[in-house]
Amino acid sequence: MKNQKTKKRQQGIAVIMTVLTMMIAVPLVGLAFDVGILYMIRGKLYQAVDAAALAGARALGQGPDSGTQTSNAQTAATKYFNANFPTGFWGTISVNFPTPTVDSTSTPNYRSVNTIATVTAPLYFLRMLGQNTATIAATATAGRRDALVMLVLDRSYSMLNTFQGSTACAIMKTDAANFLSNFAQGRDMVGLTIFGSSAYTYAPTTSFGTPDGNGNTVASLIGSINCNGNTNMTEAVQQAYAQIQAVNSTSRANVIVMMTDGRPNGFTGNYSSYRKGTCNPTTLRGVYAQWAGGPLTSGETAGLMLWVAPNASYDADAVTPDANNTCQMYSNLANGYQDLKQMPPTDVYGNSTTGPYSANNPNSPYNSTTVNLNNITIPEWVEAAASNAVDNEGTKIRTDTTLKPAIYVVALEGNAPTDPPDTLLLRKLANDPSMQNDPDPTTRTMWAGQNPGQTVGFFVDAPDASQLCAAFNQIATQIVVRLAK
Repeated sequence: MKNQKTKKRQQGIAVIMTVLTMMIAVPLVGLAFDVGILYMIRGKLYQAVDAAALAGARALGQGPDSGTQTSNAQTAATKYFNANFPTGFWGTISVNFPTPTVDSTSTPNYRSVNTIATVTAPLYFLRMLGQNTATIAATATAGRRDALVMLVLDRSYSMLNTFQGSTACAIMKTDAANFLSNFAQGRDMVGLTIFGSSAYTYAPTTSFGTPDGNGNTVASLIGSINCNGNTNMTEAVQQAYAQIQAVNSTSRANVIVMMTDGRPNGFTGNYSSYRKGTCNPTTLRGVYAQWAGGPLTSGETAGLMLWVAPNASYDADAVTPDANNTCQMYSNLANGYQDLKQMPPTDVYGNSTTGPYSANNPNSPYNSTTVNLNNITIPEWVEAAASNAVDNEGTKIRTDTTLKPAIYVVALEGNAPTDPPDTLLLRKLANDPSMQNDPDPTTRTMWAGQNPGQTVGFFVDAPDASQLCAAFNQIATQIVVRLAK
């Protein structure tokens, strides 16, 4: 009898303990369920405001003036928020996304888009405690740096090659002009360098879409390009870099964007110490180039030509004014070898013309044979010297730790089969980060041989002229994304 009473008491205690445990456990389970839903809603809300802020920052580059750019940023941010936080997500109500604010004044050459959102989320188990809903808030900020962009366009003779009823030159002019729409009038600075044998440069300006005193815009100057001449790439890149140095802005993103369809095949040098024969001007500075049409064993070399073009439409290979009637080149540029003993060991900007490129294999960055500067009549040696010069110019630019210029490159393939672009050289010029994981060990070695700490750019290959537009768009996306970080 006693055991039965004890057993009944134990059963009663077990019931009481079970009830008490359930009174504690059920709310805890309910709390965990509600909190889990709140965290999920909160994560979705933060994703939406982040996307909105970043989209707004990117849209700050769209529009002819600051007011339009701000409006476009606010519109884009709202659109992206709504797309990333659907109405009624997990039963939410009262979604509030005020018009984002744009701060254009706190930091020089920097604008930020600030977003905030609140939403009311339902509770389920916690209603037993009288709490039916919870308010969740999220904020995000993204910024866009103003940029200084120097657009560098190759107008060499090969750009006149026809493609689908047009020329690569004509297609480039259209696509390059459209590229300008990615930058903000009044905020970003855009300049232009056009190069063949000589280079013409238009200084960067924030009013790049507004006619200047001569009625020129960057787009109209691009439209006036006439393609002809050689590929004095170092001169073009140096002139673009000089404009960045002249502005000397550490608060802007400094960018060089170059499009080319061939290899560098000439450079600007001082030949005063290397004259021969009757050629005896006071100074002898100009462009010496190869006219072989590619890395061929036959062909001409020529010089000295002008290194600075007088206007955007200039397309001549004119003899340098330093050459007078005492020089054979004055009557025929192909006679330059009669006036000059050799190529100089550096170009006029101090870039070495010797280095990893040689005439034995102009595409190989690790050829054991050094450039023979004495062989001024052999086209491959001139091309190799020009390749070394632009390679060293790129290193000089990327190691500028004050202005930190980035180089972006578009290589047009297929346009000049006998003189295709050296894509490895151009990837190195851009310091494209894809080189470090390239399947080719030579490319990986080249990356390791450079300082990965140098300013990183981007390289895009356009297989033919019809894909230049897509290539320019890829470059623009890379630049704008970096500006919006």
